[in-house]
Amino acid sequence: MTPIEWLDHTADMGFRASGDTIEGAFCEAARALFSLMFALEEIRPRTEHRIAVSATSLSELLVEWLSELLVQKELSGLVFNRFEVAITGKELSGFSAIGRAFGETLDRDRHRPGTEVKGISYLGLDVSQRDEMWVVQAVVDV
Repeated sequence: MTPIEWLDHTADMGFRASGDTIEGAFCEAARALFSLMFALEEIRPRTEHRIAVSATSLSELLVEWLSELLVQKELSGLVFNRFEVAITGKELSGFSAIGRAFGETLDRDRHRPGTEVKGISYLGLDVSQRDEMWVVQAVVDV
């Protein structure tokens, strides 16, 4: 299975990302999100930004993780291409994700901005374990 797969969606953009661990799948989802917006290969991971979010379910945690990355892009002017995250918790007590995003200040010429992502939708949201892989799916508002 490839780490990122694009999904057909009528009005917005969707993607499915996978990893050997839940953390790997969340990092690939973040890469998918930023690859919609920028040329990832042109981003130099010079600056580290810490991210901490929590939610009652893994699906909601994915939305919080991706949404916080979007917020930080807007607030800091940074664009990211490398991600690390540690996820803890249980269904009854909730989940948390503490991670880092690595990138640099937006350079419009080099980073070639693409699709503007406005937010993460709950429509089509999925986080599941399939065989030995974790798969996450999201639709973004463009």
